[in-house]
Amino acid sequence: MADETPGGHPPEVATPTRRRLSPLWILPLVAVLIAGWLGWRWYEERGPQIVITFQSGDGLEAGRTRIKHKNVDLGVIESVRLSDDLSQVIATARMDRTATRHLKEGTRFWVVAPRLSLGGVSGLSTVVSGTYVEMEPGGGDDRREFDALDEPPVIRADVPGRSFNLKTEQLGSLAQGSPVYFRGVQIGEVMGYNLSPQDRTVSVSVFVRAPYEELVHEGSRFWRSSGIQFSAGADGIKFQTESLKSLALGGVVLETPPDPEAGAQAKDWATFTLYEDQASAAAARDRLRVRYRLEFAGSVQGLQAGAPVLMRGLTVGHVAAVRLEYDEKKQELHIPVDIDIEPDLVARTYAVIDGKPMDEAAVRELVATQVTKGLRGRLASGNLLTGQKLVSFDYEPGNPPTAPGTERSDLPTVASSDLDSLTRSAGQVMDKVAALPLDALLADLRGTLQSISGVAGSPDLARSLAALAKALGSADALMRDADRQLPQLVKSLRGVATAAQGTLNSANGLLGGGGGQADLAGVMRQLNDAARSFRVLADYLERHPEALIRGKR
Repeated sequence: MADETPGGHPPEVATPTRRRLSPLWILPLVAVLIAGWLGWRWYEERGPQIVITFQSGDGLEAGRTRIKHKNVDLGVIESVRLSDDLSQVIATARMDRTATRHLKEGTRFWVVAPRLSLGGVSGLSTVVSGTYVEMEPGGGDDRREFDALDEPPVIRADVPGRSFNLKTEQLGSLAQGSPVYFRGVQIGEVMGYNLSPQDRTVSVSVFVRAPYEELVHEGSRFWRSSGIQFSAGADGIKFQTESLKSLALGGVVLETPPDPEAGAQAKDWATFTLYEDQASAAAARDRLRVRYRLEFAGSVQGLQAGAPVLMRGLTVGHVAAVRLEYDEKKQELHIPVDIDIEPDLVARTYAVIDGKPMDEAAVRELVATQVTKGLRGRLASGNLLTGQKLVSFDYEPGNPPTAPGTERSDLPTVASSDLDSLTRSAGQVMDKVAALPLDALLADLRGTLQSISGVAGSPDLARSLAALAKALGSADALMRDADRQLPQLVKSLRGVATAAQGTLNSANGLLGGGGGQADLAGVMRQLNDAARSFRVLADYLERHPEALIRGKR
């Protein structure tokens, strides 16, 4: 039973009039302050939000794909969505505050992922760490919207050097990353290319690293390099390659002539012509060219513009044009060949007059002097495999006249002595042989041989030969008898002559004083002559015993 006070009322409880705050309420207040401070700190330290447009969303994940520079985190991709026309991928990224001052117009972004190309392999580190977006700071005004690159840049913005622009008709084997060489040393790369819609030429951007950019002058020349050099000469066959990279990607070769031909250093993004090869680049140099017109007798097949003009095997110019002309007055066709003589290719043994090179008048005078000494031009074979021709000059002994049909030439020419000319000459000889009446000649020759064969096999010829052999045997026997009897005959004749001479002397003594002296003197003279004749006959037979058979000749 509850306690009650006297009088039946419950006891009253005394309550305090003022409540005191508990210390526990301080903890939530401190937590709120700390959270507010941290939130404000986070808001103040976080960087701006940017929008990056990609062509593909490959490797992009919201909340996971990081944005880095030199492998240091600068932001993260927060969201990834497609554009309204579904052609691009728009990524929203939150950047750190430290990257704010680097978000400029020149800043570039690209996706770093494993890539395999002819130039090599890149992005292998992302196999472990995952795909990320690389940021390359640039200059210009502040910007918050960017277009990502489809491919990583060949040259980073922080690499010192200068860029140049090359113009060409065909891109060929050049690609992004193709090397740029100077005397075999790689000094730069091809950054990219584009097609100009105005003149339809290809513009190739190249970058030359420092300090090699000082090699590029206004007079420099660029040409393509396939990476393979093949030549055949007197010392054998030479095969040379620059590098496997140039074989796969091609390349560009830089050449700068010596001062003062090189000119001043080229400025950044200066434009040059990209030539097909070294020969084309050398031919394009600004040098004196003296043009002559030549005409050759016969065909000029295989001779093309750009073919070399040789002087005793050394290049002194090039063929400018080969064309077909019709002379309406004479109703004749002509094939003039225009050549350019380049005096700079000829070294002179005396100093340049007044410090100036030769002019056209001096060159023409020099050539005219050499023509009077026998200088002549002819077509020659440049390559037996391809049939290419060239123009060759040399001195002809005796100053032969110009070949027929070349009276329109500025310089005298002679007939070619190459394989084609020999073939044409042989063809002309064969035509003349074919025009001969060979059938009639062969028939006559056949009849003659048959007649000879018939005579050789006839019995009369055999009897004649036997009789001739018998006669020769008789003559031989007679000659042997004459050889044995001739000395005795000569001795007898000499005795007769001696006796006759003695008789004459005796008769002369007996008749010296008689009345018939005159007649006897005549008889004595005749006998004396007869004796002399016998002596002469004896001497002749002694020297020529065969006269007894053949007679005196």
